[in-house]
Amino acid sequence: MLALLSCSTHKAQSQARVTEGVEGYIYRLSGNQMPMKGKASGGKGKGVVREVWIYWATNTQQTQGNMPLFTRVNGRLAVKVKSDSTGHYQAKLPAGSYSVFVKESNGLFAAETDGQGILNPVKVEKGTVAKRDVRITLDAAF
Repeated sequence: MLALLSCSTHKAQSQARVTEGVEGYIYRLSGNQMPMKGKASGGKGKGVVREVWIYWATNTQQTQGNMPLFTRVNGRLAVKVKSDSTGHYQAKLPAGSYSVFVKESNGLFAAETDGQGILNPVKVEKGTVAKRDVRITLDAAF
């Protein structure tokens, strides 16, 4: 019964507008992303459906695997949500600092740090919705 409640919570989050938390898009980039003369670069990518795992701020030392794909995150999970067919996701979260990971078939994707080692960081201020897009670059060449 708990699993059913959990699923309905995720669905409700994606349908109701979040007033405090994080939202953004999950994009997948593939192929050559190098700018070429007379041709635009690859752009932002294609929106994809993915599970988005949001942890309280997590640094690289709290993970196993190699950036950008981690086999294990030893941080505190705040919430899991799912992006829609356009890649849009949103999650209700209290004010605080978080790390946004995207579930891929062979691990959790996070390719950016804040310079202090915090992965895919986002900060939620009280009463606001922070924006955090993620571009999955596993199939892209730069």
